[in-house]
Amino acid sequence: MSADSAHLTPLLSAELNSLQSLERALEAEYQALINNKVDDLERATVAKNAAVAAHRAQQEQRLGWMQGLGLSPDSPLGDLVSHCGDHQADIELQNQLIGLATQCQESNRRNGGLILRLQDRTRGALDVLRREDGGPDLYSLSGSREHQSDSRTLGKA
Repeated sequence: MSADSAHLTPLLSAELNSLQSLERALEAEYQALINNKVDDLERATVAKNAAVAAHRAQQEQRLGWMQGLGLSPDSPLGDLVSHCGDHQADIELQNQLIGLATQCQESNRRNGGLILRLQDRTRGALDVLRREDGGPDLYSLSGSREHQSDSRTLGKA
């Protein structure tokens, strides 16, 4: 095992650990969203932000090390693994990182979509309470159109 590979394996392992923390936080966020648990959502958001920061720090450490080896920070991870000797353990870590990063990205998109749907539902409920639900136009005795919407805000109701 080369000295570069001996240094690469712990870097990739630490990066994988940070992604696993992010995956757990994203799952906790999803569970809090579908179960409508505000306190759990707040905790999950704090955990997710911490996991993102930890993962970013791990990536920056790896990218700095890559530059020290003469590789561009834009180089694919596979180039780094190849540069360090293509050791099987590093290749497996690389594959795990790629798979988990993709999974985290999909989970984040899923959670974002769920948040948007919940926002729309809440906005709709508030519109009904404010009587801004776009009720049908009615006609007065004189035959003129009158819109059913009330301009009062929820606070005045």
